[in-house]
Order: sequence, then structure tokens, then C-alpha cells
Amino acid sequence: MKGNLSAVLIAHDEEENIGRMIEGLLGDYHDELLEIIVVNDSSTDRTSEVVRTWMGRDSKVRLIEKGLPSGVGLALRTGFKNVNPKADYVLTMDSDFVENIKEVRSLIRAAEAEGRDGAIGSRYMEGGRLVNYPLMKKIMNRSFHFIVRALLRLGQKDLTNNFKLYRAEIIRKIPWRSDDFAINAETGILPIIFGYNIAEVPVSWIQRKAGMGRSKFRLFKVGWNYIKVIGYALRLSARKQTS
Repeated sequence: MKGNLSAVLIAHDEEENIGRMIEGLLGDYHDELLEIIVVNDSSTDRTSEVVRTWMGRDSKVRLIEKGLPSGVGLALRTGFKNVNPKADYVLTMDSDFVENIKEVRSLIRAAEAEGRDGAIGSRYMEGGRLVNYPLMKKIMNRSFHFIVRALLRLGQKDLTNNFKLYRAEIIRKIPWRSDDFAINAETGILPIIFGYNIAEVPVSWIQRKAGMGRSKFRLFKVGWNYIKVIGYALRLSARKQTS
């Protein structure tokens, strides 16, 4: 994976984290990286200014300014559309995943294994770690995966973590459609529905600390849209079976 990895970071008011994310990725994976795309999702802070500073330091850093309406899904899809055609792999991470930068190496190894098309960072498999994860989010997450196993017959333990590394063809070919955080369920479920071989590797989830901004995830606001993703996946699966 030398010089052919595109990293897509979504940033909404992430001035406290985005510089550390860029610095960490460039420091640990400069040889692997083709580019780091930061999609500034209608930030009202200095996110763009921080990214532009890094652009002046390294030509691999790119900034995409996305206006309103804001939304993780809209921003991630914008990032996907701007991935360099030369990229063979695409990494997605939240912009507060500073503690996970070292774990990208595990995703790279898993994605490059023979017969694999990508890897998901799993918080719930053996070796995964949750630090101060809100109880209600855990209950809802496990309930969602129970439904996925029952209806879609998928055995993966963690499909909704936005810490994934896939072959670029997955990013380019699958019809993504969610506008909000439910895109994280799509990027976990749909590649498997389309027949790609996706590995899981254990990773950590660590609650934001002081000085890392605030989470934008609102559980009950987006919960219904996660269920809609299951319906969308069922329809796509049925079409593939009849085609």
C-alpha cells in the first residue's frame, strides 16, 4: 500500500483535533498515503484555517469546503467523490480518532491480506476496547446489530464504526445514500451485501477528553435512519439475488 491510500476525514468544528489527526497520519503513514482529504462540513470555528496551515506544509493534504446543509453522510459522500482516481484504498476516520492513529496499521495489514477487500475497526470483538462509552449508545448499538444478524444474516460484530479501510472500488461502486450518521451503518453493511470480503480487527473507542470538542452524534435523532439502512440493504440484497 505504498502511495495509494486516500484518507477521508469529516470535520465539523474540529479545530482542536484536526491538526493532530493530520500530523499523526502523516507521521506514521506518509509512505502509504496518496492524500488526506479533509471535508470541512460547515464548520464555524478555525477548522479550515488549521487544515490550510497543514496544506502549506505537505502537498498530500487537501481541503474540501462543503456548505450547508451539514451532515456526516453528505460530507462523507462528498469526500468519496473527491478521492483521487489513482487511489487503490480509502481510509475513513472520525476527526476525533486521535487515539486510533496507531491502529490504522492493523487495518492496513488486514486489508492487504490475500482474498480481502477491506477491514473494519471493531470495538466489540475480542481485543477491542471501550473507554467511557455511554451505556445507552451501547444498548442501542447491540440492539441494532442483533436486528442486522436476524434479518441480513451478517455475523460481524461492529459494522457502524467509522474506522474502515476498503479497496477504492468499493467506495466508487456502491450507491451510498444516507445524509447523516446512518452512513456509518451503510459503509459497514453494504460492502458485505455486495459480496466483498471484509475483515474485522480489534480497535479502541475512547470518549472525547477535555480539549477535544463535543460529539455531534445525537442517538435518538438518527436512530430511525439506522433502521432505514437495514431496509435499504434488504432491498439491494433482493435485487442482487434476482439479477
